Amino acid sequence: MKKIIITVLSFVLAVSTSLTAVASFDDVSDDNGNVDAIDFLSDAGVVKGYDDGTFKPKFEINRAELMKILVEAQGVTPDADEYSDCFTDVTDQWFAPYVCYAKDVEWVEGYKDGSFAPDKFVNKVEAVKMIINSQGFGEETGACKEELHEDVDEDDWYGPYLCVAYKKGLLEEGLDGNYLPGAEIDRSQVAENIFRAIMVKKLKKEEFKAEYKEMKGEALDAFKAEKEAIKAEIEAFKKEIEQMKEDGEDADYIKAQRDEFWGNLKELHKDHVEGLAGKLKEAHDHLKGQKDAVKEEFKACKEKLKNGPNGQGDLMAKCGYDFDDFEYEKEDDEDDSDDLTDVDDDDSDDDDDDEDDDDDDDEDDGDDEGDDEGDDEGDDEGDDEGDDDSSTE
Repeated sequence: MKKIIITVLSFVLAVSTSLTAVASFDDVSDDNGNVDAIDFLSDAGVVKGYDDGTFKPKFEINRAELMKILVEAQGVTPDADEYSDCFTDVTDQWFAPYVCYAKDVEWVEGYKDGSFAPDKFVNKVEAVKMIINSQGFGEETGACKEELHEDVDEDDWYGPYLCVAYKKGLLEEGLDGNYLPGAEIDRSQVAENIFRAIMVKKLKKEEFKAEYKEMKGEALDAFKAEKEAIKAEIEAFKKEIEQMKEDGEDADYIKAQRDEFWGNLKELHKDHVEGLAGKLKEAHDHLKGQKDAVKEEFKACKEKLKNGPNGQGDLMAKCGYDFDDFEYEKEDDEDDSDDLTDVDDDDSDDDDDDEDDDDDDDEDDGDDEGDDEGDDEGDDEGDDEGDDDSSTE
């Protein structure tokens, strides 16, 4: 078995001056309270809005849409050949690669009946959990140090996530009155929560403060640099796969290479490794550097298995492509965060993943309001973690 050892190095990102908010959408004015968040995500390429130039800030968001936003915010556009058929109601639709990728990195789990409910609208606490996990903040969950709203049960599945969200200043709501945890969240509120989480992560702050909006140019550059670097690695690898096919490479070998690459990315995302793009490139370079040797060894192993008493068996595991062997080493002063992708519904086995797709068709398929929005933002209800029956998010 080959083990890929990746040494975690610091990832240096560019710094820019602050940006002044100028509304990017016809229906988001400069005096909109969420204009900074919406424009930031638009500039970052995380949301695009509808074909008619609107954002529809008061529209709800479904589980599939939110999944797309959170996955693409990491710079990842999952391969449809690798990610499909992960739930009974998620097969080969436009949102399948995003939902299935999220499931693979353990951000969502779905319902007990094996469904995901992609069209279901996301409620406030489901969105909070998904965003917290996508940023790697889920590891900070624990008992609340302060009393929350009267209508919030801190012992319920969402309590620890809500505590982290308040601690990090991710929510607009104060602690007075009721929070209405089961209320559906709209697109502008989701944008605000994601924006604040990215700012905290990229600026390496303990919590979000209003004055940090003046530093959003710095955070945007850091975010875009990481996102584009990851995209570039994925595109480069896809071209390599196409070249392998043109060269007539062994189909099993090609599959092994694909599984290895996506497995590396999955493991890095699951562990919230800082400098994700740099680490992915190291793993990719390692694969390329070992290509000829690995190819010959793989072919020899395959032939040996084929002629053995038990037949071919699991090629990936038996010929050195078992992802359980993927390892990386961290510097003592490095922490494991800094990619934008962790939206896990650990707490809610059943519902966790039910947060995505009510509006998928409308926004992602471009049926109703434009492809751009649906596809790019996965917005409408990307991750209903606990909303319906399953009740675990």
